[in-house]
Amino acid sequence: MYTTTEITDRITLVVLDVRIWSGRKKLRAEDLHLADGAIPPEELVSLGSKRVCDPEPLKPFHRLKQSAERACLRIGTRFLGGFAVPKELTPGLAQELDRLKTEFDRHTQTFLADYDRDLERWISSIPAFEAAIRRAVEPVEVVAGRLRFGHQLVEIKPSAQPGTLAEEIEGLGDGVFAEVEQMARELSLSFEGKDKLHRRALGTFTRVRDKLACLSFIDPRIQPVVDSLDDWVRRLPMAAPIEGALFNEGLGLALLLSDAERMARHGAGQLAGFEMPEPGAEVASEPAAFIPEPSPVEDLTSEFAALFDEDSPSPVAPITEHEAPRPEYPAPRAKPEALSFFF
Repeated sequence: MYTTTEITDRITLVVLDVRIWSGRKKLRAEDLHLADGAIPPEELVSLGSKRVCDPEPLKPFHRLKQSAERACLRIGTRFLGGFAVPKELTPGLAQELDRLKTEFDRHTQTFLADYDRDLERWISSIPAFEAAIRRAVEPVEVVAGRLRFGHQLVEIKPSAQPGTLAEEIEGLGDGVFAEVEQMARELSLSFEGKDKLHRRALGTFTRVRDKLACLSFIDPRIQPVVDSLDDWVRRLPMAAPIEGALFNEGLGLALLLSDAERMARHGAGQLAGFEMPEPGAEVASEPAAFIPEPSPVEDLTSEFAALFDEDSPSPVAPITEHEAPRPEYPAPRAKPEALSFFF
């Protein structure tokens, strides 16, 4: 296990500060004193609050916030209220966050410009509750102060008295396994009731593999999981369905990836008898850019397209070396024993 300083020297802390106006206000007693026993519609009142604007124009802001979080999680892991990201991948992530901020700011300008018009249109759609809405309307100047997309990239240097920083660093690996579990929680459904693997499942294997590979330096238990994935991918057929023993092995990997504790036990078990690399040594399977280079799984996806498409008239011919040379993949440190630990 690397020391706290050895880990912090290799990561950047990315902090997102995305603020979105809720478009809601606390529900008051007088809001429920309605004539003729009218019941407020669901789009107006819920869980003790009332909407004071149409929720539709606010949806792009939430979408952009989720996109920023996904970009950070694709190559990083949650840490200290932000995301720990490998330093060499930080520039690419910064560009992506800058792009999302530009889009967020553009939506903000459009939203504020149309605010009064959209508000009047929304009120006119539920005229029975006009008074309740108008009592809570926020001026556009107030709303403008509650929309912001911020992000900070910070290098971490432990102080002489770092508090519980070492404990936070030690828990990074468990956090990565928990995030991968969420990514792969439905992966086994690609195998259930089937006898061959559908091409869409390969995309999930790719995303999981790339995330684990670029964060393998933070916990030695991660690399054996990457090796197991690489070994399976290397043995997939180029022009035939994934079935039989390879299909069953893929199911075993799917079950492994969908269980954080199982991944941790597998990684620890595979480490027995292996020497850990020296601090600062390069990890062969680590991506070299923010957007990872296409892996063999991605290459295979296109080749399997027709093989698993019921509407396709015939299988796709294998890609030749001249058309798309297949990249070399790093060899695992040891070949797993038929992945028998899954069952």
